[in-house]
Amino acid sequence: MSVIVDEKKINEILERGVHEVFTHDELKSKLMSGRKLHIKLGTDVTGAFLHLGHAVLHRKVRDFQELGHIVTLIIGDFTTLVGDHSDKVDMRSEITIAEIKKNEKNWEKQFYKTMLKDLAEIRHNSEWLKKLNFNDVINLTKQFTVSQMLDRETFKLRYNTSKPIGLDEFLYPLMQGYDSVALNCDVEIGATDQTFNLLAGRRLMEAFKMKAQSAIVMKLLVGSDGRPMGKSLQNFIALDDNPNDMYGKIMSIVDSAIFDYFELVTRIPLERINEMKEGVKKGENPMVYKKELAREIVGFYHGFDNAIKAQSEFEKTFSKGEMPTDMKKVVVKIKMPLVDILIKNGMVASKSEFRRLVEEGAIKFNVNMEERKIIDPNSLVETSGAIKIGKKRFIHITVKKK
Repeated sequence: MSVIVDEKKINEILERGVHEVFTHDELKSKLMSGRKLHIKLGTDVTGAFLHLGHAVLHRKVRDFQELGHIVTLIIGDFTTLVGDHSDKVDMRSEITIAEIKKNEKNWEKQFYKTMLKDLAEIRHNSEWLKKLNFNDVINLTKQFTVSQMLDRETFKLRYNTSKPIGLDEFLYPLMQGYDSVALNCDVEIGATDQTFNLLAGRRLMEAFKMKAQSAIVMKLLVGSDGRPMGKSLQNFIALDDNPNDMYGKIMSIVDSAIFDYFELVTRIPLERINEMKEGVKKGENPMVYKKELAREIVGFYHGFDNAIKAQSEFEKTFSKGEMPTDMKKVVVKIKMPLVDILIKNGMVASKSEFRRLVEEGAIKFNVNMEERKIIDPNSLVETSGAIKIGKKRFIHITVKKK
């Protein structure tokens, strides 16, 4: 595939969802040169799945791929052992190599849900970081000062409040920066919390007498609650979510984030997004655009037909009060305790959660389109019907009387 030099497309790459570029003119010159660039994107193995927050970076990588540039996806099996503390206000819990290997098993499939496989390769940074000796590490540390490290916001906060900072935490940006040296990258992409680490790559490449990489710092995507999307906050939308779950989670995001999602996770033209913003300012219901957003994202990951089906299921379930057709179905013996059925099938986590939900009136039993609240935590199931727990959990129970 030949490199595409289209100034309009290049300008959008440098602007859409971008917080900062180091440096804008330098990178634009690289893109306009017609040379095939080497793009770097690193991800630490902190869990078994990726989410839409990661996809912000993946989409930007794909933009480069569609112009004909090549990408190396770095799985940070070695850096994960130290952990990135850029956005952490406490020391992180340790993770083992066995856990890292287990978590990364399905990552390749998840990467290529967004990016083009033919223009990418996957590498592990243990390939080159394990080969460094102690003298090599000392030479890397000479490129930075303690004051530079402590000037980072989270480190400064911890230092000023006497919270511990491990020496290993200072090594992380050196490791990430050395990834760029090892691969001789032209461009690295990361989020705003990665800025120092991206610049470390530029610094180390210069120290090794190499042409410094350019760096694109992307905006962070917020989760359903308006805070930055993350696994620890449980406010994420996983790339492996099925169409109905993905659609429903997108519909639950705060209205103020709708247009950020359009900009960061879709490729709806920016002109169209601005028109939507103006529409909302003039009094249009943002729900209309949120549905368009959910269709667009689900359509990209699961196909347009599945997006339409997910919208229909969502509207039937949440707008019209009906039960979803694909709810879990179980057969039970008559007079089984409802709490035992729900725990066994993963609908509630514990008896205490069940009791709390009953007290809140959040568990309802639907029989022949008639709905009643479960008010007794000791309820026994004596007839078939559908159970609705809150707004998003459903299970159909068929009672076997013999």
